[in-house]
Amino acid sequence: MDLLPIDDFCTLPAAALPVHLMEFDELFRRQVSVPRRIGRHRVEFTFANADGLYAQVSDLVARESGCCSFFEFTIEQRSQPSIEDQLVLRVGVPERYGDVLKALLDRAVAAIDKAGR
Repeated sequence: MDLLPIDDFCTLPAAALPVHLMEFDELFRRQVSVPRRIGRHRVEFTFANADGLYAQVSDLVARESGCCSFFEFTIEQRSQPSIEDQLVLRVGVPERYGDVLKALLDRAVAAIDKAGR
């Protein structure tokens, strides 16, 4: 899978980028539904709320915010009687980084397809 188009603004060392993206790919394979756009520059990813997932996602987005500070992340835990508990990750970017969000969305769709969902 291609890397994200972030060469001009990401402060993560180039050697660390493939490992970092692999972490996102592993997370995205755990999605319970296809990611959805919730705005022009915002996407929502939904996961089954497994033990430790909140901490894992929090750590990953904290590190991502450290190297690509333009991302806006929110994490929400949902508990509803009619559905399995879920963890929702919302990702937003300023308009000028729309291509980066699209690349992240494409990675997420590819990962869920690979997982057979």
